Amino acid sequence: MRKDRHIGFQSALLVSWGVIIVGFAGSVLAWWMGLYGVGVLLMAVAVVGLISRLWGLYALRGVEVSVRADRETLSAGQSVTLHYEIENKKALPLIWMELCQDVPVRRCLEPDESFHLTELPQPPNEQGEAQKPLVVYMRRFAFVGSYSALSWDTVWTGVRRGIYRPGVMTIRSGDGLGLTQSAGEVPGLAGRTLVVWPKIIPVEVWPFLRHVWTGTTGKAGWSEDPTVMKGERAYQPGDPWKRIDWRTAARTDELMVRQFDTVTPLSVLFILDAASLSDKEDAISITASLILALERAGVDCGLALPATEEKPALLLRPEDTAVSAGACLFALAEFEAESAREQYDETGIVMTAAQTGQVWFVGEGAASLGCPALAGKLSERGVRLLAAKRERGIDLTKVYTFDELRRKEARA
Repeated sequence: MRKDRHIGFQSALLVSWGVIIVGFAGSVLAWWMGLYGVGVLLMAVAVVGLISRLWGLYALRGVEVSVRADRETLSAGQSVTLHYEIENKKALPLIWMELCQDVPVRRCLEPDESFHLTELPQPPNEQGEAQKPLVVYMRRFAFVGSYSALSWDTVWTGVRRGIYRPGVMTIRSGDGLGLTQSAGEVPGLAGRTLVVWPKIIPVEVWPFLRHVWTGTTGKAGWSEDPTVMKGERAYQPGDPWKRIDWRTAARTDELMVRQFDTVTPLSVLFILDAASLSDKEDAISITASLILALERAGVDCGLALPATEEKPALLLRPEDTAVSAGACLFALAEFEAESAREQYDETGIVMTAAQTGQVWFVGEGAASLGCPALAGKLSERGVRLLAAKRERGIDLTKVYTFDELRRKEARA
C-alpha cells in the first residue's frame, strides 16, 4: 500500500508523541527523585503508548488490496461483480481491519450485504470547526492472519444512471489493545470507471426510418441511391398503384409490386431540452434507447446537452469519428439533469445541423420548449420535435413526434 499511513484522530491520547515523551521524561525524573513506584508507572504508560503507536502504524505495512471488475458498463437494473483481494505480506497479523469505499455519485450503484453504509467522523478543520461525517461503504474483518490472503466477490447493482470512479480506497487498522487507529490509501480500480447507462428500453424508431417510395430524396444526409430494390412480390389488395411494376405486368400479365430498400439518415442529432422536461429520467432513458437502436440500424448519432451548474454545454457531433453510441450514453449517464439550464453551444449546433441528416429536439411539447431561440435558428434546417413520453403497460415503448402525439390526444 502507499506510504502515507497516518494515525487517526480517534486514537487514544496515550499514543500521542507528547504523552510518550512526557512519560519517559517523567519516569527518569521520578527515579532520580527516588519515587520508584511513580517512575515505573510512568515508564509503563510510555512503553505501552509507544508499542501501541508502532504496532498501529506497522499493522498496515505490507498490506495490499486489489480490485477488479468483470465489466465496466451496465444499464440500470443490471449488475457488476467486483473481485476483492486483501494480502497481508508480513508476520504480524491484523487483529482488525476495515475497508472503506466511496459512495457512488447519486447512489448509482449499490453493493450487496457484504458492505454497509456508515459514517466516519472527521477531524475539525483548520478553524477548529466540526466537519460533517464522511459517508462510506465499509466492510469489517475481525482477523487477517500473517502471510495470508482473503478474497471475495461483491455484486454491485446499477440502481440509476451515473458514473463511479473509485480511484482510491481507505483501509483502517490498529493495535490489539484498541488504542491506535491508523489509516492509509490503496488503489481502487486502477483508473477504471464504472458506467451505469440510462435504463435501456425497447423503442420504436419509425420516425427516423422511411421507405424509399414514401421517402424524400435529395436532402443532405440521406442515402444517395433511392432506387435500390429488395425484390418483387405478388400484388395484394391495398398496395399503392405507384409501386406496381408495370413493365413486368405488360410482359407477363401479372401484377407485381416492387419492394424497395429502407432509407436511413446517415446521421441524427438529438438535442435534449432538459430544462423543460418534467420527467427527465424517462426522457433520458428514451433518448439513450433510440441512440442504441439507431446505431444498430447503421445510423450515426450525436448529442447536444445544455449547460449545468458544474459543466458547460456539451456537443457530440455525429460526423466526428470519435463519437459513438457509447460516448453518447456515457454523456447521458454523467449528465446532471436536475441542474440543467437553457444554455447550449448554439453556434456549434447550427453548424452541425447543416451536415446532419436529421435534427430532433427531445422535449414534451412545442409550446414548452426551454430553448425557443435555438429552435428558431434550426427551423430552416428542418428540425423535428420528438415527444419523450412512454406508453405505460406495453412491452414496446412508442416514441411520437409532437404532431402524431397531438393527433393521438385529439382522438382520445
